[in-house]
Amino acid sequence: MHLNLRIQGLGRQLSALLVLGLLLLAGPLQASVPSAPVAAIAADTIRVQQLNQLAFELRSSNPRLSRTRFEEAAALATRLGYAPGQAQAWLGLGYYYRKRNEYAPALAFTRQAARVFRQQHDTLNLIGVGYNLSYIYFGQGNYARALASAQQGLTQAEKLRDSKWLVLTNAQLGFISTQLGEYGQALAYLEQSRTLARQTNDKGGVAQSLRGLGDLYQAQGQWTQARHYYTEGAMLARSLGDNPGRIVLEVYIADMAERQGRSAEALRYARQARAELRRLDVVGYLPLVDLVMARAQLRLRRPDSAIYYGRPGLLASQERGVKEDIRDGSRVLAEASARLGRFADAYRYHRLFAAYDDSLSSRALIRRTAALQYSFELRQQEARIGELTRTTAMVRRQNQQQRWLLGVSGIGLMLVTGLSVVLGRNFRQKKRAYELLSRQQAELVATQRQLVAAEKWAFVGELSAGIAHELQNPLNFMNRLALVSNELLEQEAAGAVGAGGPATGVTDELGQEIMSGLRRNLHEISQHGQRASSIISSMLAHARTGAVALQPTNLNALVARQLRLAYEGRPDTALLLPANVLHALLADDLPTVPLLVPEVERVLLNLYTNALYALADRAALAGPGYVPELRVSTALLADQVQVRVRDNGTGMSPAVQQRIFQPFFTTKPVGEGTGLGLSLAHDIITKGHGGTLCVVSEEGHFTEFILTLPLG
Repeated sequence: MHLNLRIQGLGRQLSALLVLGLLLLAGPLQASVPSAPVAAIAADTIRVQQLNQLAFELRSSNPRLSRTRFEEAAALATRLGYAPGQAQAWLGLGYYYRKRNEYAPALAFTRQAARVFRQQHDTLNLIGVGYNLSYIYFGQGNYARALASAQQGLTQAEKLRDSKWLVLTNAQLGFISTQLGEYGQALAYLEQSRTLARQTNDKGGVAQSLRGLGDLYQAQGQWTQARHYYTEGAMLARSLGDNPGRIVLEVYIADMAERQGRSAEALRYARQARAELRRLDVVGYLPLVDLVMARAQLRLRRPDSAIYYGRPGLLASQERGVKEDIRDGSRVLAEASARLGRFADAYRYHRLFAAYDDSLSSRALIRRTAALQYSFELRQQEARIGELTRTTAMVRRQNQQQRWLLGVSGIGLMLVTGLSVVLGRNFRQKKRAYELLSRQQAELVATQRQLVAAEKWAFVGELSAGIAHELQNPLNFMNRLALVSNELLEQEAAGAVGAGGPATGVTDELGQEIMSGLRRNLHEISQHGQRASSIISSMLAHARTGAVALQPTNLNALVARQLRLAYEGRPDTALLLPANVLHALLADDLPTVPLLVPEVERVLLNLYTNALYALADRAALAGPGYVPELRVSTALLADQVQVRVRDNGTGMSPAVQQRIFQPFFTTKPVGEGTGLGLSLAHDIITKGHGGTLCVVSEEGHFTEFILTLPLG
């Protein structure tokens, strides 16, 4: 959004060359090289601006052609070395891929544009960058970071008093608050967005806020109000020529109609939307349309049609990683396959549904955690503001006292006799005042620490409740698998009775397949039962106090296992790292080491995760010539063993190295770090094992953590 504002400003500055630029539009795309005359280069920069503006205007009517124009503008700007036009084209491509739910290229293009806009101190376009990043993080499930980006964008828009961005950022915060379950706050944001849009006659902003209100009421199960806002928004989008916006709202109407049991109406809306989405190349919503049609066909007792629409919807959802659509699509396909007697397919789809249903339960916990964390941070900021206010008032009182003392001193110059008495009395009063102030300050510090501790434990209590709920997921998974196993067993028994004679070869094969499935189910039931038991045991062990016996452990195996787990479970920012990033150099002569295995596993996993995060950050900034490496080595040193974890990532400054093991200190953005990982790791190694943990780093080059553990 707002890409055309800077384009228009630059166009006004180059208005004298506008005729030459228009002539150039009729020619080939190839621009003059930097050694060409100045007039030709200026004309080419006008061409870049016009390509960007044309691409922006085509976003709703022809998204595919819009992408092509953005790519042409980026290529021409790159050849010219014209950074503003290049960044505007990259941001446009970031919007295009985000609309398609292709978050990896969307994130890459948006971050490239952000780097250029920061160098140019272009605050307005940086709001657009934050707006797009917020929706990307939201789609990836990183709700705390999405909320922080949107709140920062709203703050910048308020400083600039930009009505367009005030409308959009308020609507964005309404969408995010709805997903987090903060319905009251969501309603306030969306109503503010609609009011501002109406005041400035911003019809596109009104349509955006109407869609948000529809989502809000649908999330609360208030279907009538939701349909009213969706319909009103679709009509407004139609009048504006915003076909993608209108079709998306009609898809939501179809989805809501199907959920209410109006299958014929849902199919009518969905068929029309499916054809138009394919024509416009707005493929991000096609999986949802296919899912709506599959659910409607299943409700109408047409399982073949449900599978016809459900399969492509499930495949597209898996490609884009939309977990809700994968869960719902696999559930529809499992039920349709069961109705057609395709029990092997039904079993496979049911397993997929169960896995993603388990994952989404964890995702709901993440949403609640993000809301709690954001509220906790707001309370901390309010506490800091209150403390600063009290400090300012105290300084003001001290200044007043100093002015009063100066006045007394002036009078004392004329009254020498009374000076000693006044100064003595003032000294004693000041001494008592300072003693009282010192006591009050000590009490204030103690009270603040107690309040912070109380807030932390309240936060931990909320998380514990979520974990207790999460323990039900593996048990539910066990029950579902047991139910499917019973159905398969009944099917085998029915087949055997129907045959009425000795089993044929086909029946034997089917029986073996069923028994194999039952054995796999029972194996997974056992695994998940052990998982639940392990979680409970781990929680109880962590809660106990007193001495715990250390176990002789193969340290090399432990180091290698945690390295593999860290790489496979690396965060979204590190997903693009190459497979050869890991280098393990493990000594062959290591004896067993006495360890608290779960605690040391936690330490190693934290060190590896931080290293992968630093490698991903530097890879995003350094370009294609950078080769990321994570080196892990073990060695035997006299009566102790040593583990080194070294990465060639972003490194740390000396100031950061001094504070790295302090609790709650972190350099990660809001929502990505708590500041407790390295602090707990240091305590585990030094206090729990009598070892050492230190860091060596050079900013911009490398970081190495050195861990030593005693053998005795």
